[in-house]
Amino acid sequence: MLTGVAFAGPFAARWLGDMGAEIIKIEIPGSGDTSRIGRRTETGVVPKWISLGRNMNSFEFNMNFDKVPESKEVFVDLVKQCDIWINSVPNIGKHGPTDELAMSANPKLVIVHVTGYGLKQNGGVDRYLGKPCVDPVGQAFSGLAAMQGMPDGPYLTANPLVCDITTALFAACGSLAGYYSMLQTGKGQVIDASMYESAAYLMSYHWCEQLNGGGNYKRTGPLNPLWRPFGYYECRDGKWVSVGVWGIGIWKKFCDLMGVSPDDFPYMDTCGQGNPELVKKMDALWLDWLSQHDAAEVERIFMETGIPVSMLNTAEDAYANPHWQARNDFIKIIDATTGGEFVDIATMPRFGGTPCNVYKGAPLLGQESDAIMKEILGYSAEKIESLKAAGAVAASLTTK
Repeated sequence: MLTGVAFAGPFAARWLGDMGAEIIKIEIPGSGDTSRIGRRTETGVVPKWISLGRNMNSFEFNMNFDKVPESKEVFVDLVKQCDIWINSVPNIGKHGPTDELAMSANPKLVIVHVTGYGLKQNGGVDRYLGKPCVDPVGQAFSGLAAMQGMPDGPYLTANPLVCDITTALFAACGSLAGYYSMLQTGKGQVIDASMYESAAYLMSYHWCEQLNGGGNYKRTGPLNPLWRPFGYYECRDGKWVSVGVWGIGIWKKFCDLMGVSPDDFPYMDTCGQGNPELVKKMDALWLDWLSQHDAAEVERIFMETGIPVSMLNTAEDAYANPHWQARNDFIKIIDATTGGEFVDIATMPRFGGTPCNVYKGAPLLGQESDAIMKEILGYSAEKIESLKAAGAVAASLTTK
């Protein structure tokens, strides 16, 4: 079960859906997920929703028990049928659907709360707890934003929505670990996945270095501060490549390409940037070499030599690349509104025994409301109609 709108919570559920989970997405009656609104194609379809809402079943359900008391029974009946509840609505229990109510109805339930700053029971300062958070704010608070950008330029947001997506993957992974624990113990639990901590975890050893005498991270833009050449470089044709020269073996191959001896440009002094003068000389050789080669040539030569390399691909570049196509990295999704086909990225990772599958496109608002109440909750037609009349549920069957 999923409660919450774009982006981290729904993306966590979407990933689980790709791996075969049956996702019941709770949507506010009449409005639905905010991802239903955005840039549209000529036919009026929102590609963001087509992708984010795949493999989900839309249930229009008002979870405000104060306004609609009838919703409490529906919530209790629903969590009894669920293994995992992923929530990204801040302070959702304020109007009734609390963890305590859910766990009393289903002691085996795994609850994952996706928040900006964490849950109160795990500590924190009141002025942060329960406050809304969006991706660039999470990046700023986490320290991730302090590592992005040029040394003398503005700080940059790492795209696309790195904080949201990382939090989603942590939430999904945590939910599976919690579910595995439930299978061993018979007991569910509440899992706390905060945006800022998820983004901070990305920085790995950088925390250890900076907090133990290394000082704050020094931004270097497209280049790695530790190794060289390592990063993004412009070629003769104005296109860019990424190269990663690291390790003595690769360094020797790189020196051969540049027409110099590694004895004259020792690894740690040059690639490891220990000797600024040698680094400057090699930079001049390297940039001159790049000025004589197009990006496609650089990619071909480096790959043949055994040095990590790639041209910078746009979405269109990737779609045209034979490797991506041979790996079946793109799928076609049918839009529920127009019946048209849309290209989307395929499922990841690949399973040898239980292959992933995108079995349905993004739903219309409330598309599965009646089916969920009838087939999963076992409600009669009369009860379904009474709940609709009370405003507890709806089946709008529209897109936004």
